Amino acid sequence: MPKAIDNSSVRNSTRKKAEPKSGNSPKARASLPALAEASPAHAIGATLKRLLTGGEGHDSLVVEIAYELGLDIIEGRLRPGDCLNTVDLAHRFKTSRTPVREALSLLEKQSLADIPPRRRARVHTVSLEEVRNIYDLRAAMHALVAELVALRADAEDLSSLRERLEAMRKSAQAQDVNGYFIANMAFHETATEVCRNPFLKRSIESLGLITYQLRYKTLSDLKRIQHSLEDHTQLMRAFEDRNPTLAATLIRSNILLGLKILQEKGVAVADTVSAPGSKRPS
Repeated sequence: MPKAIDNSSVRNSTRKKAEPKSGNSPKARASLPALAEASPAHAIGATLKRLLTGGEGHDSLVVEIAYELGLDIIEGRLRPGDCLNTVDLAHRFKTSRTPVREALSLLEKQSLADIPPRRRARVHTVSLEEVRNIYDLRAAMHALVAELVALRADAEDLSSLRERLEAMRKSAQAQDVNGYFIANMAFHETATEVCRNPFLKRSIESLGLITYQLRYKTLSDLKRIQHSLEDHTQLMRAFEDRNPTLAATLIRSNILLGLKILQEKGVAVADTVSAPGSKRPS
């Protein structure tokens, strides 16, 4: 049986660790393997912190509140449509309502919360149409990343990508769904770093927050994992052969296949953002 994802054991450690600044220097790229050693919760938590702080890593009360609530949303403790009452949240975080409102505004910018005029904020509900639009955009952006990697990757970059691909292969052979998902995230994190476009990287990361559970669902089947591994093996060859057209075609097809799987499964909108193994607050 494939191993299930478990985010609970790392929740506390995820909160405490600040993400370092990303960069394109050899030293910065050398630090990337740490992602493969993390859990999905730690990896997505690091991305959330980076987006909330603008990549500067400077914490504040507002950022910490947004970070805690963001993890609750991403990991499924807060569900789509749940009320984000500022009075209750101010009590929870032992502060006034002002920093809570500012934190909710940060989450709204990441499409994790909705703040209607003169109404209470709520956890964002992802519609099926929105899922389709997001996957179309993800496919286009990752295709651009693939093109840039094929054109710009140096020997060190390609070596790093091979390491991530090998981690994916080992997890697939072990039928480790959780491990494969982590390795897959690490591969694409590395590819996004290699393309050396910080604006593209931030856009992809932002979409990654609201598609986190969707992506896990599309990789929770062992047959799908094997197909994914084959696609990424071909993608790696395209990088090595300096073939940007093929690389872009492969990753676009891979992502749109994930959308097709979600549509065929008829995944309920409320289910798409609840983390496997997570529980709602009592």
